[in-house]
Amino acid sequence: MNNRKIVVFTDLDGTLLDHVTYSFCEAEDALELLREKEVPLILCSSKSSDEIKVYRRKLSNNEPFISENGGAIFIPEGYGNLKCEFNKIDDGYLVIEIGSEYKTLANAFEKIKRRTGINIKSIIELTIDEIVELTGLSREEASLSQKREYTLPFIIDSGEEDIKNIKDEILSSGLNYTEGTRFVHLMGGNDKGKAVNILIDIFKKNFPETSITTVGLGDSLNDLPMLEVVDKAFLVKKEAGDYEERIKVEGLVYADGIGPAGWNKAVLGLFNNN
Repeated sequence: MNNRKIVVFTDLDGTLLDHVTYSFCEAEDALELLREKEVPLILCSSKSSDEIKVYRRKLSNNEPFISENGGAIFIPEGYGNLKCEFNKIDDGYLVIEIGSEYKTLANAFEKIKRRTGINIKSIIELTIDEIVELTGLSREEASLSQKREYTLPFIIDSGEEDIKNIKDEILSSGLNYTEGTRFVHLMGGNDKGKAVNILIDIFKKNFPETSITTVGLGDSLNDLPMLEVVDKAFLVKKEAGDYEERIKVEGLVYADGIGPAGWNKAVLGLFNNN
């Protein structure tokens, strides 16, 4: 890293990726600019690590990434000669685990279902065909979406009162939840903001001579913790053409565009203004 460095953290679904097609073609101009300027692009998603690896390949992205709403940080072995503490090495990555174990979440989910009697269904209980219909993912990606390690996405087929009861039950059980584009996510103490802070702290300790400016882009409630901790936060429009009204961050910039179109304008504008 040189003496001044911008690091971009981005959500995937509904932000860099189109909500329906999962294409990032509308963001290609900004992506190319980041590549030219050698700006690290850190994917920070609710997706599983296996899902994110698919998009790292599509994007020719070799940076660290954050999976499952801050459940874990994956740093490629040898990346920048970084030195940091980590929990394990997996598939060529140093893995820093932040979230609760999947087994703990799965057991809690079953107890919540029994106690409430409300019709909730985890992504693991859905068939591949059901996931494809719900999300528009390919069958291969739908299968990868079930490989959870630190969070448990689920759907609630019920009314507002039942939704509130489920969320109250989650909190009373000592766990937490957040909302993504399509799923509610059962999780422990992790969130995107905590993971971003940990990774930035690693960068700063390894490159003390570098002044790092952090940028975050998101669209949904689960992006709020990430947008709260970065230096410059951008919110893109959701598929319906509106902004997530529950996201309130000081200095938040409302990107003019839905998903990747808004992402493209935000990133290009960021550099045009510097």
